[in-house]
Order: sequence, then C-alpha cells, then structure tokens
Amino acid sequence: MELAGKVVVVPVELADLARRMAGRGATVVLVGPDGDVLGRVAATIESAGAGRPAVFVSDGSETSLDALAAFLSELFRAP
Repeated sequence: MELAGKVVVVPVELADLARRMAGRGATVVLVGPDGDVLGRVAATIESAGAGRPAVFVSDGSETSLDALAAFLSELFRAP
C-alpha cells in the first residue's frame, strides 16, 4: 500500500511500524516521552532514505496531547 501524502502519528515504541510506513511514503510524526530516543529513531528512518520524521516529546498528559494537536495543526497547515 502506498502512503505518499499521508501523515501518520506513531508512538516511538512502534519504531518498526514507523520505519515501514515511512518506507511506503508516509510522513511520520514520532511521539514519545524521551527526546533522545525519538532523535535516534528519527535518524534511523532518515538514514534509510525514507524522509525526515517530525518528533514530538509527550508525557501523555491531556496538556501534552493538546500541544501535540496544535503542533500537528501548525506543521501540516495548508498554505
């Protein structure tokens, strides 16, 4: 299945899924509580030639999820 033009939000714990989706053309947004881990996973996706994923550090709280929604809205706002 081709995922070009699709945006997927993936928890960093599902890094293999994120890699596969990026490999099929999806724009990946990695989410997790540890910025260092997010950066390492993002680097592996990027080095595989599957694009550069966005990353968002989140603790899973309601406030953090609201911030994620705002981040996604801003990042992928239509021109």
